[in-house]
Amino acid sequence: MSNYQHALKRITLFLFCTFSLQHNVKAEEPISKDVKIIKPKKDVVTAKAAAIDTEKFELGLLAGFLAVEDFDSNLTQGINFTYHINQDFIVSLESAQSKVGRATFEDVVDGDFLRKSDETFKYTSVSAGYKLFHGRSFLSKESKYDSNIYFLLGVSEVKFAGNSETGLVIGTSYKTVLTDWLTWDLSIKDHVVNRDFLADDKRTHNIEMSLGLNLLF
Repeated sequence: MSNYQHALKRITLFLFCTFSLQHNVKAEEPISKDVKIIKPKKDVVTAKAAAIDTEKFELGLLAGFLAVEDFDSNLTQGINFTYHINQDFIVSLESAQSKVGRATFEDVVDGDFLRKSDETFKYTSVSAGYKLFHGRSFLSKESKYDSNIYFLLGVSEVKFAGNSETGLVIGTSYKTVLTDWLTWDLSIKDHVVNRDFLADDKRTHNIEMSLGLNLLF
């Protein structure tokens, strides 16, 4: 037998012994691997929306700005009382006033045409509201609030510049229920009223934007 054959025989025997040893080790000592399953933590945040259910009345304060036609814009403040007839209709009684500054033409001629007692724009209005849209207002991931947009239409009694006239009030109100006892609303209204001032009888549009905070009961 040649040296080449002896070498080949030894290599074959070595490989056979190695394979047998590994096979026995695997059979006698099985390797176990612990698999750890990581489950993601999912915290479902349940947001609770406050709503008007048994409460029917709102009473609160309002503040904002009133732009009187031919005059400038000034702060306005007042009170509001609202009755919820049902889920779609409301009736509101509102009274507010604003201290009006000088008119544009008064600055031009450098003269005062209003007495101090006539510089206050006062109104009392009764309006009906119809709910146009219902939705949610989100202030954070964990809070949402019932919100409604109302169309407002009614009558307004206005006292200004020595006049006392009854006119039309038209507008919209964005109302949000913060809790079961507190609401706030953002309103834009136009008080349309005739005004006889310096022999000039005209229909005027007086735009008001106000923010109200109300107790719900």
